[in-house]
Amino acid sequence: MITITQSIFETHVPAFRDVESRTFEAILPTIQRVLESTYEYLMIPEDEGLSEVISAYVSLKAAYDVLPQLDLVLTENGFAVVSNTNLAPASRDRVASLQERLRKDKSIAYDKLLMALMDIPTWKDANGSRWLNRSLLWCPTLMRFYGVVSPNGKQVFEEEFQQLLSDMMAAHSTVSRIISFEQMQWLLDNQCHVDRHDRRAELLEHCRALLAALIQEKRIEVQRLTQLVQHCLNTYADELPEYRASSKYEANQFKPYENKPQDPCFFFG
Repeated sequence: MITITQSIFETHVPAFRDVESRTFEAILPTIQRVLESTYEYLMIPEDEGLSEVISAYVSLKAAYDVLPQLDLVLTENGFAVVSNTNLAPASRDRVASLQERLRKDKSIAYDKLLMALMDIPTWKDANGSRWLNRSLLWCPTLMRFYGVVSPNGKQVFEEEFQQLLSDMMAAHSTVSRIISFEQMQWLLDNQCHVDRHDRRAELLEHCRALLAALIQEKRIEVQRLTQLVQHCLNTYADELPEYRASSKYEANQFKPYENKPQDPCFFFG
């Protein structure tokens, strides 16, 4: 397990630079708690070169968690804990602004940590499905990239992501029915490492854009992207083996019988 020193913490949370180290000492127990729980929950392996992304997330998460419990003042270096030499509390607006910034930054840091873990094959095979199987837009960072916003128009971070889960699941089911459940499962399992020359990488991009449009209920965009996805399936079916072997493909290729004059059982209308 890594060690987070004051200099490391202040690198990730510069708003808490404090020459007397009082702020770091006040937050240190929370840092240790978050560090231990993060290693346990994510089952982080040792010696994988993850110290930077781990320390970033833990520092930001600890600062966010402990912020409401601290009596803060604003110094020339940033925020610090009230002391005999610093008695004037920071304004409520400044503290609220800091809390919102930490909320967003910790969400970004968590996604970076998860993405770094996905790059470790043994970890991904053992644990990745906990996140990857829920959607092709499996984290807030991907939702922001594809333009998804919350119902009240806010950018999507962890809290907004949780609010959108039911909409995301409904959209996921819709896209699965279009491309086949077999093809969707392959995309879910391999979405972090699809060769860009693989035709399934193109399908993945179209499906993610369609998911975003469905979540946002953009009807015209949903119509356009559905046609784009279907075109990709129809045109490149031989390069999409999971779709090609699915019952969905067979259903899409089915042609109703047409009675012809040369047929023995031809009926005159």
